[in-house]
Amino acid sequence: MRAILFDVSGTILDTKEHIFWQFEELTKHFDGAPASRSEIANAMHGTVDDVLHTLVKNEHHPFHKVKAHHNQLYEESLQRIQLYPAVDELLPILRRMGFRLAAVTSGDHRITEALDYTGIRRYFDIVVTDDHVLQPKPHPEGIRYALMHMAIDPKDTIVVGDTRADILAGQAAGVDKTIAILHGFDNAESLRSVQPDHVIEDFPSLLDVVE
Repeated sequence: MRAILFDVSGTILDTKEHIFWQFEELTKHFDGAPASRSEIANAMHGTVDDVLHTLVKNEHHPFHKVKAHHNQLYEESLQRIQLYPAVDELLPILRRMGFRLAAVTSGDHRITEALDYTGIRRYFDIVVTDDHVLQPKPHPEGIRYALMHMAIDPKDTIVVGDTRADILAGQAAGVDKTIAILHGFDNAESLRSVQPDHVIEDFPSLLDVVE
C-alpha cells in the first residue's frame, strides 16, 4: 500500500456536535422547530446544499438566505469540532510508515479551516472538497482526483470512512481496500451492508488492518 484516503467529518474529525448544533439552530430558525438528530444524521449525504435542501422544509425562504444563515452558524460552531482520540498521534505514525495521506470530503472549502484549527492539515498531501469535483460521494470523482494529484494507482490505495457513501466511493474507484469506522454517523449494520473489507471500532484499530 502507498496511500490512505480519509473521509473527514465523522472519520478523523468528531463533528457530531458541530453538525447537530448548526442544523438544529438552522431548522429552528426557518421551520419554527429544530430537526431531530436522527433526521440530521440521515441527511448527511451529498453536498452542503443537498443537506440544506433536505432539512429546511419551509420553501417560502429564498435559498440564498438559508445558505447565508447556515454559513454564519457554521463559523460559530467550529469550536465544537474535536479530533477523535489518537488521530493526532496516528497520522504522523502512518506517514513514518511510508503512507501518503489525503482527505476527501463532500464538504466545502471550510473543512480545511477545521483541519487547520485542529492542527492536522500538515499531514495531508491534498484535501479534496466539493470545490474540486462535480459529483459528491458515493461518486468516486473525489477519490480519483486525489489519486491523480498524488500519481498513485487505486490498487495501491486504502479508503477509510464512516458512511456507506465513503465505502461505495472507494469501491467504485477500484481501491484495494475499504475500511469502515464505527465512531461516526452510520451504524454497524448500515456499514456492513456495503461490504467493506474491514470494520473497525476506532482510529487506533487502523494500525491492525492497513498492512
